[in-house]
Amino acid sequence: MTPRCTLRLVRAGQTGIVARMTPADPAANPPRAALASGTVVSSAPAATDPSRLPRHLGIWNAALVLVTFTIGVGILQSPGVVAANTGSITLSLLAWVVGAVVALCGSLVMAELAVRTPRSGGTVVFLNQTFGPRAAFLFGWTSIFLNPVSAAAITLVSTRNLGAILGFGTGAQTVLGLLWVGAIMLLNMRTSRTVGWLAGGAGVFKIGALITVVALCFSGEGASEFAATPLAMEHSLLVGFGLAVVATMFAYEGWDGLALVAGEVKAPRRTLPRATLLGMGLILAVYLAVNLGFFHALSFAEVASTPALAATAMGRVLGDQAAKIVTVFVAASAASTVLSSLLCNPKIAFALAEEGHFFRPVAWVHPRWKTPVVAIGLYGTMTLLYIGSGAGFDWLTRYLILGFTPFYGLAAIAAVIQRRRAPLTPGQFAMPLYPLPVVGMLLYVVGGLASGFIGDPVAAMGGVGILAAGLLVFEIRRKLA
Repeated sequence: MTPRCTLRLVRAGQTGIVARMTPADPAANPPRAALASGTVVSSAPAATDPSRLPRHLGIWNAALVLVTFTIGVGILQSPGVVAANTGSITLSLLAWVVGAVVALCGSLVMAELAVRTPRSGGTVVFLNQTFGPRAAFLFGWTSIFLNPVSAAAITLVSTRNLGAILGFGTGAQTVLGLLWVGAIMLLNMRTSRTVGWLAGGAGVFKIGALITVVALCFSGEGASEFAATPLAMEHSLLVGFGLAVVATMFAYEGWDGLALVAGEVKAPRRTLPRATLLGMGLILAVYLAVNLGFFHALSFAEVASTPALAATAMGRVLGDQAAKIVTVFVAASAASTVLSSLLCNPKIAFALAEEGHFFRPVAWVHPRWKTPVVAIGLYGTMTLLYIGSGAGFDWLTRYLILGFTPFYGLAAIAAVIQRRRAPLTPGQFAMPLYPLPVVGMLLYVVGGLASGFIGDPVAAMGGVGILAAGLLVFEIRRKLA
């Protein structure tokens, strides 16, 4: 049995944080000779594991968690929004490719930062290290406020679709959603390892189901044959294309998921970059295939105007009963996204508290279960409250992308600053083609914010309002501390 050593750290003004040495990452293991007597000879800082959570995610499991966290119902809704804003099939597909490149750039930036500091929490950790507590708190505040909104909205999508098949009323649908989120929250408190495996299995299911949808779309005669008359656009070409890319990012949202659970990834130096590339490659391939399938089964005008693309396309191929099959998939896909959300997103509040910028009990790790039960409970409870309140919160989901966009730009800048502060060591992962991923991320941030303020100023100002409220809370808390 491999001995395990604990040692005390003093970091960011916080004492009593216990860092475990685990055999999961070779970089975090002491030499065999040092273990002969059951003690560890402290010879280099690299021998300590900065994570207080067990490392249980391998390359494939981590990649599939990323797939589950990212692929939700957005791919069944966003193609219509993208088509309406671009006006042509060529520009629609180009928008999806640009969105994938942006998401990949962001995920590579996050992977490099996460390899440097393989702790759960992602952007909170990176912003705190680079820009200080104010930036970290604002991101954490936005996440704590908006991420449960997303989870609740996705849960209601699942229960509404399932309720439509089973004949459940609105009340029963709400109860079903509460039971699902409550059960996953409790399971995640008890064992993140099991939830990680379930999320990985859900990723396999999602990929298989979407590929089946694509195959069925191509089994028909084809409505558009990829030749469509461009539609008149509400905005200029530049603004419309920018809004289309932002719409694809709703479907790609989740590309930073692995950074959130970096403290639970085995051998992070090797696993994080490989799982990131593998997961994002699978997502891009599936998304492009789904779009091509819709464009084959439906005319371009139908894609741009039909709210239920998958059900309409399947109905064209299989008949009216196909709608039930699609409804079941939408319900299952949404439910599994909530599962991975409850695995990843609570780590933001956990990291914020661990850094000393949020209520300290939120950073508590259960001594036997080895899970951040308070952070999971906070995120799950807020999700339950949103679900129980009904559908009145749906409008908040408009703020999600634009609310987080500025922090993605800060994370990209953080990667540059961290390289200057501490150059990469030999063998350490470096994002390919640096600084192009950073440039790509910054271009997306500038273009997305500009398009958002022009095309959806209400949502953009809503995001600004959330940030302003967070800044006010931070300054009040700092003065009272």
